[in-house]
Amino acid sequence: MSKRLARPEYEALNDQGYTYLREAREIGELDVSERRAAINAAVPVISDKLGLAPVAPLSSGLPVYTAFGLKPGQAKRHSEAQLLLTKGIDLSLDLVPIYLPAKPQPAGQ
Repeated sequence: MSKRLARPEYEALNDQGYTYLREAREIGELDVSERRAAINAAVPVISDKLGLAPVAPLSSGLPVYTAFGLKPGQAKRHSEAQLLLTKGIDLSLDLVPIYLPAKPQPAGQ
């Protein structure tokens, strides 16, 4: 396996609405130039998890089920419905093998 990357920092809001820096958690928190590659890298992981082969590229703005040729009703009834109904841009970086696992976060962040 190739070297894994640390997750980039992302400026987020805490429970009180103050900004703080944390690791990126979702593809949409990556730099725009890195998002397409991250989505493409997540597809094989998702395919293995679902036991389905993709039939189309995964779009950042569309739910995962569209890349696997499913209809909304099929996705909602699937055991991995939460994943299938997630938009590409909202996918967890845990599904992108190039990034290291997330570090534990302090409470309230």
